[in-house]
Amino acid sequence: MKKFLLIVVLLWIGFLCFVIFKDKMVQFLSDQDSGELDSITQVKEDAPSSAKESVEEKQPIVVLPKPVEENPVPFDPLPPVEMESGKEEVKAAVKNEANAVEEKLPDPRGMVIADYDKDPFGLICTKFERVPSRFRLLSWEGTKKVVLEDLENYDYGTKAYPRYIFSIRQPYKEMRHAKTGKPRFVPCSASDPNKRILLLSINIKYEAQNFSALTKPLAYLVIRDFKNGGTPYQITNEMEKPLTSSYAIEVEQFNGPQKFLHNLTGKPRNYTFGGWGFEYKLIGQNNSESTLTFQRKELKTGKITRKDITGPS
Repeated sequence: MKKFLLIVVLLWIGFLCFVIFKDKMVQFLSDQDSGELDSITQVKEDAPSSAKESVEEKQPIVVLPKPVEENPVPFDPLPPVEMESGKEEVKAAVKNEANAVEEKLPDPRGMVIADYDKDPFGLICTKFERVPSRFRLLSWEGTKKVVLEDLENYDYGTKAYPRYIFSIRQPYKEMRHAKTGKPRFVPCSASDPNKRILLLSINIKYEAQNFSALTKPLAYLVIRDFKNGGTPYQITNEMEKPLTSSYAIEVEQFNGPQKFLHNLTGKPRNYTFGGWGFEYKLIGQNNSESTLTFQRKELKTGKITRKDITGPS
């Protein structure tokens, strides 16, 4: 019973203390809670600033280059030219400079004369030789027809030269096949400007063989090839590489450093050629001595000179 009363008394004392110190306890607890809130808010406010400082520390520092100072112009700019006021003076100055440049250049006439001292005629022969015949005699039929072999058109398919049958004293002109492009010869008139070949005559002789009673035929065929000038020449059936009576003639005209090649093969006598104020003409030909006679005319003065020129050896 005493313990029970003691517990009741203690509870009553505790209740009285709670009633008496209630206000102070509430004030104490409120002050403690506000302090904790202030510390939490201060921590939250300090966190972004520290994060910003860390970001700013991580950004690289960009160093801009210093602008380069341009060197000043080492001379004063030229004054503007007044073209309207000094137009005539400028023209006169340009003309004087051009004349001074022309005076310094060498005289081209002097260059030509210096080269002409070695050979004043200005012409040399670079080629003088007989022209090979295009045709070779293979066979004949009496004195009316012959079979000729074309030595200029080798057929790689048949591995042989083409052969053509020609009639004596009948002009022929050369044409090309439309598809194959191979040449063929067609009879034409004597007045046709495109005629190519004419067989004038054929003469057959029989020659005795050495140390034998047998004889062999030897045919002499006279041909006119109008491409080479139309001069008649003679071939036989024993000639492997016959030659014409025409000559391949080429001359070189020079005028100082300038040169020009003239091909006179197949050209008629007194054929005129030239240039640079000179006119040349072939007036003579000595085949045995390989000499050509040319005539030169100066177009400016009309002066005529002649010279014999020897072909190359």
